[in-house]
Amino acid sequence: MSESGADRAGEAEPGGTALWWWERRRGFVLDVALALGSAVECAVQGTTFAGRTGLPVVATALIGAAAGAVLVVRRRWPLAVILVSIAILPAQMGMAMALVGLYTLATTEVPRRIIGVMASMLCVGNTLVIFLLIDQDAGLREQPIPLWFTPFVAILFGVAFTVPPVLLGMYVRARRRLVESLRDRADGLERELGLLAERAEERAEWARGEERRRIAREMHDVVAHRVSLMVVHAAALQAVAAKDPDKAAKNAGLIADMGRQALTELRTMLGVLRAEEKPREAPAGESTG
Repeated sequence: MSESGADRAGEAEPGGTALWWWERRRGFVLDVALALGSAVECAVQGTTFAGRTGLPVVATALIGAAAGAVLVVRRRWPLAVILVSIAILPAQMGMAMALVGLYTLATTEVPRRIIGVMASMLCVGNTLVIFLLIDQDAGLREQPIPLWFTPFVAILFGVAFTVPPVLLGMYVRARRRLVESLRDRADGLERELGLLAERAEERAEWARGEERRRIAREMHDVVAHRVSLMVVHAAALQAVAAKDPDKAAKNAGLIADMGRQALTELRTMLGVLRAEEKPREAPAGESTG
């Protein structure tokens, strides 16, 4: 309501999907067609009413056409459409406009008590109009019909003209609410799945980090053990080098073997760490080949 029709039209032109308060162009076309049909109906009914009452035919037809054309704003102001249809009921005009207006009002978020009041007013008005039409019919007056027949038929037609559009509109309203709730629920589930995926990625990253730290600790312990042994044998080699050359040579060979084993274990551990890091470093969607 805070935006004017010009602003909404200006925003709708680039997308080409909305016009003023219509969200889609086909809604605009539908409402214009309904308004034209209602205007023609009211003009014809106004001409008939003017012929029975002696009113100016052209003026009455123009007033009826203008009243029927109000249906074009049914999506923006459905209450105005209902009030206009109630106002022209005494002239026996606007039946189609009343039906479409009731349906549109029932599909909106208007409180149900207002819908009930408007429907009751139209029901009472239609009942009175039909009662007067039946009561003024000369052919029915000559027939022996019971007294309850005329009000019963009037009430029946009044309810038949009022209840179906209200029920249909309320059904459409409930269906729209259901669709909106399902859409909101789907959006919520999508957000929850995104959060779960992020948490799973964080847990996987934490597990990979823990595994790398464990391998690093094991590598440190193994290499430190090998190096400590090399230090011990190197010290023994230094002590016996002058006294026992054979034993010194043997210790030197042992130190060389331990160094090679330490290098082999170090390369093995580094290979494991690099194998753990390769899947994370490769960009998503790229192949290593």
